[in-house]
Amino acid sequence: MKKLIGLFRRPGAALRRLAPVPSCWHDQYSRTAAFLVRSDHWEAERIAAWQLRQLNHLLGHAFRHCRGHARKLRAAGFCGCLERLEDLCGLPFFTKEELRTQGDEFIAENRPSKTLRPITSGGTTGTPTRFMVDAQTYDAVFDAWRHAMWRRAGYDLGARALDLTWAFSGGGLLRPSSDPSRIYLSIHALDASAACDWWSRVRGFQPKFIVAFPSTATAFAKLVPAPGAMPDVRGLLLASETLTSDQSGVLRAAFPQARIFQWYGMSELAGFASGCEHADTFHHWPQSGVLELIGEDGHPVQNPGESGEIVLTGFANLATPFIRYRTGDRATLGNRCPQCKRTHLVLTAIDGRLSDFLLGQQGRVVPISALNFHSDEFRLVFAHQFVQEEPGRVVLRVVPLPGFTREDESAIIRLVGEKLGGDVKLTIEQVTSIPRTPRGKQPLIVQRCPPARHHSGLISILSAP
Repeated sequence: MKKLIGLFRRPGAALRRLAPVPSCWHDQYSRTAAFLVRSDHWEAERIAAWQLRQLNHLLGHAFRHCRGHARKLRAAGFCGCLERLEDLCGLPFFTKEELRTQGDEFIAENRPSKTLRPITSGGTTGTPTRFMVDAQTYDAVFDAWRHAMWRRAGYDLGARALDLTWAFSGGGLLRPSSDPSRIYLSIHALDASAACDWWSRVRGFQPKFIVAFPSTATAFAKLVPAPGAMPDVRGLLLASETLTSDQSGVLRAAFPQARIFQWYGMSELAGFASGCEHADTFHHWPQSGVLELIGEDGHPVQNPGESGEIVLTGFANLATPFIRYRTGDRATLGNRCPQCKRTHLVLTAIDGRLSDFLLGQQGRVVPISALNFHSDEFRLVFAHQFVQEEPGRVVLRVVPLPGFTREDESAIIRLVGEKLGGDVKLTIEQVTSIPRTPRGKQPLIVQRCPPARHHSGLISILSAP
């Protein structure tokens, strides 16, 4: 057996060409997973000291090997190292616009190109970004982080899982994995007309966990024949989208015995956060880097209950270092968890991207949290999505179920109109399906209004220099 594993680990080995290698077989997976277990309950002083060492290593590497970072750090007066973690806030932000337009300048030049792998992220925003990662270790590191977070929800390596995060069509809508404990159901299969083709196989697989986006988990839940029809499901592992209370209600009805567990992770390896064993608030994992919550005034948020933009400095990606990276996600600062007793920074909510809002005629902000509907008006709607091209006008796309009438449409307009306010004109567009992003996500809001400085609240963050 050891020889077989060795063949898979050696690049270019014959067996590696015949079948994908499970990431958990990689040495880097084992090292990362072991470190995360070992450091999970470090005291605050030890975490801070370790973070400062890692931060200075990252900054020194970026200063020596990345032209873009070197230019910015030099302009900020960086002298080679920081004396305190708090000094990080004196360095410039790294923006998505810089990554899109000057991305090559932020790739480490000491890394041979053949050892790098390009990754594209950010399809939800409509403006994807491209960066580099280590080709040999990326999958192993990312999976080690994911599994460490999922363990807090009861997941163990080898637990059967149904994955609803991929879109594919050729070769069937339900696919096995190189890992026999996981199967993949295509996002394209989450339709009533296709459910008869895969339902019996999914149920027979008896998954303990469902890995999904909130939108795909909700679509799947609506296709489950009856509440509790999948009694083996112990957890729903959700990420990449904001979970609304409407979606949560659908999921709890379909899987009453399962924990809804949210986690936050970036393909950039810039930061991770998740619930703990006891609470559903997001605990930042300080081993992944430094998380700052930046308020509208450009300064770090200090008080629980206040919100800001998530800015991340990640330790795990030296191919394209992310230093004070403006994620475009917003969150609310919380109190430390009294149950798990970790000293990690806690976010009571990650509310999604700064584009997850609608605008009134004069720039009034309607946040995504206002768009939860607890009534029967949507009983004959399979899926819906808000699209905005200009302030004060919103199109609500709906995928109707059989029996949907003009009276239902009028009732929805009245209900949603009350939520949006009088300065927003709402129209409904009936569609057969709602398009997903290239990554298979289905955002509740597609915001295409250009940010403007006169817009209040969250929009001012988008247009800040």
